[in-house]
Amino acid sequence: MNCRKAEELLLKSIDGRLDEGARDLFERHLEACPACRKAEKEYRAMFSLLREGRDAAPLPRFWERLEPRLREETEMVPLLFWERWSLRAIPVFLALVLLLGGFHFFAPEAAEVSQSATLLLENRDSLSVTQALFEADKPETRSMMLLFASLDEKSPARRPAP
Repeated sequence: MNCRKAEELLLKSIDGRLDEGARDLFERHLEACPACRKAEKEYRAMFSLLREGRDAAPLPRFWERLEPRLREETEMVPLLFWERWSLRAIPVFLALVLLLGGFHFFAPEAAEVSQSATLLLENRDSLSVTQALFEADKPETRSMMLLFASLDEKSPARRPAP
């Protein structure tokens, strides 16, 4: 029998609720184990005090040692609150950063669409738009419109040099 099992049987033996087989094993363990004998002696002393109805007197200087510890506990309560909060907030913050970083990394980039692609997406005929440019009233307007239409393309080879 190990000490843990003996401690479980200790209360049953003090109350007299232990059967004969378990009591024999328990007594043999008590003969071999000084720690369990000491525990049994302390339990019996506590129960005898409780049966007599007397209050056990605290050890000398008990209150002198207890009061500073109680003050320390009340001072540490706000610190413990923030410590607990931060211990929970840090993993949540890291998970949020990883999630947003993943969205940013895997999200498709928005590509700029050229004017001709925009015309195709809008289901308009690009030739009719060009025709309208050539039929403009003033030649300056037509030249400016053609110049800006050529700047819409992003390739540097097609841009006019200044």
